[in-house]
Amino acid sequence: MLPGWTRAHVLAHLADNAWAFERQARCALRGELVEMYDGGQAARDSSIEQWAPRPRSVLLQHLSEAQKALEDVWSTFTGADWSRPVRFRNATVLDTVLARWREAEIHAVDLDLGYTPRQWPVVFALHALDFLAARSPVGLQLTLRADDVDVIRAVGAGTPVEVTGAAHDLAAWMAGRATDGALSTPSGTLPPLGPWPPDPAD
Repeated sequence: MLPGWTRAHVLAHLADNAWAFERQARCALRGELVEMYDGGQAARDSSIEQWAPRPRSVLLQHLSEAQKALEDVWSTFTGADWSRPVRFRNATVLDTVLARWREAEIHAVDLDLGYTPRQWPVVFALHALDFLAARSPVGLQLTLRADDVDVIRAVGAGTPVEVTGAAHDLAAWMAGRATDGALSTPSGTLPPLGPWPPDPAD
């Protein structure tokens, strides 16, 4: 469901993303800070294009191996290790775990295989809303009111605008994805969102 990408592109990206986080974690254990993708954004994009034409079985194996390698390195971490710094978002290894969660849940929807935001756990939808608060339009105080759980998120500053709907639909909209249900605003029009939160380490 991503413009210009096939399901193969999504699988290739998910595999490369797992390898990238495995590298972040492995280097963090040695006290090293390295960029997210070796070679930067250009290398990331090139790798996706190189992998996308390959057979589905090859892509699934690539993804499986990458995910296992990531989980294997995470399994060696002790409590203190999760606070080790990484270059990704100038954050910690624990933050990369949350980032991998976002990648997996959101791109599972992008595959368009029947998994939709409605299947997102509420805890994930609320996490996504917090992470994506930076997309609040400039000049607006955006209030996100979930009508299926008792949750309100207010972000930004300026003219007040309230958007109401199910938590997973609010999160899908903030992530730039189609919603399962309708969202409502007093004006009947959803405000334009800002860009995806950039990686401050770039």
